[in-house]
Amino acid sequence: MITVLQEAVTDCKEEIKTALKPLQEKLKIFKDCKLNWSQTAEHIKIQAQHTERQIKEQFEKLHQFLRDEEAVRITALREEEEQKSQMMKEKIEKLSRDTSSLSDTIRAVEEEMRAEDVLFLQNYKTTVKRAQCTLQHPEELSGALIHVAKHLANLKFRVWEKMQDTVQYTPVTLDPNTAHPVLIVSDDLTSVIR
Repeated sequence: MITVLQEAVTDCKEEIKTALKPLQEKLKIFKDCKLNWSQTAEHIKIQAQHTERQIKEQFEKLHQFLRDEEAVRITALREEEEQKSQMMKEKIEKLSRDTSSLSDTIRAVEEEMRAEDVLFLQNYKTTVKRAQCTLQHPEELSGALIHVAKHLANLKFRVWEKMQDTVQYTPVTLDPNTAHPVLIVSDDLTSVIR
């Protein structure tokens, strides 16, 4: 009886072992899948960090381009300001000299007019000559102001247009997720390296 019982137990155990085999294989598949997914999750973090770094690098290049453009345009404005300020300084200095000379002439003529009659008549021709002003009227101030339109007109468009010269459109973009493992896709996703 014990042998029959043992035989039955052995048969049942064999049957369960056979039934367990697919479960054990499935468990191995699950464990392998979990390991693979954990590695994928880690790879996602690394990909995100790498991609974020590349995005920041690309935007830093754009920011640097804009800073350089701003500096060039501010320098041009400052140069124009310096040139026009110097021109105005020279014009004001000349006008001050002319004003001083004119004031001196007026004072001298007025003084001669207050002189005694005989002395006044003796100096009359000289006084008349002196009273005839040879100084030119101050010239019109053309082009003295900052050429604001030159600096600001379509500024964003002109900078954008210039920026287009520094970038290039690539019609083909490679996907690093689908590239063969022995190939390395370039940072700009346009070429591969072995």
